[in-house]
Amino acid sequence: MLTQSKGFLTIWHGLKASGRPEWERWHTVEHMPERLGVPGFLIGRRYMNDTSEGQCCFTLYEASDIAIFKSAPYLERLNNPSPWTTAVAKTFTNLTRGACRRIARAGFEGSYGGAMLTIRLVREPGFKENDNTLDSLQRIADELSKIDGVTEVNVGLSDTTITQIETKERTLRKGTGESSLDGVIAVEGYEYQLLLERAEKIRKTADGSGLYLSTEIPQVHNLSYLLFSND
Repeated sequence: MLTQSKGFLTIWHGLKASGRPEWERWHTVEHMPERLGVPGFLIGRRYMNDTSEGQCCFTLYEASDIAIFKSAPYLERLNNPSPWTTAVAKTFTNLTRGACRRIARAGFEGSYGGAMLTIRLVREPGFKENDNTLDSLQRIADELSKIDGVTEVNVGLSDTTITQIETKERTLRKGTGESSLDGVIAVEGYEYQLLLERAEKIRKTADGSGLYLSTEIPQVHNLSYLLFSND
């Protein structure tokens, strides 16, 4: 991620098979340029995978601060979806979304690999976000960055009060079974197969935190499209 990216928005979802070509065209031609036009959005990335637990799409938006994801310009867009957005929303399935603060990183900052492994974190009873937690997650990021094939590691903890703000676009997604995110470890790599082969090692390393954070099954996606803000 960019040095100035203090917050990021993560979105995983599946697609109805018949809607994928139109969704990819919409996401490239309209949606990502629209999002990158919001002040504070820095870069958007789309990753794809045909076999990842019903969530073939993973999108990540970097921002200057997590507060960008509740800013007036962003909410204005969410509450005024275009006709194309309204139509394409019907093709979404199995959606998970989370606005995160970047609280740890390691590796080659600013690098963008050809693949991304994500591990979603789940807060368990007893979890506390304090200096000890942040130090431990930084140590995990440092350890993960040493694994062959990994180029950068970013850890984010989600703010559900931002993620769950009711908007017109969220209403359009009611049929997707949308779920919120507690946190994520995003592992950049230069080769999909290498990350796939090391997925279990990465998960076990993440599970060793002792911080009342459990991990879900890692998912690996290939980079499909990347767009920087013009600002």
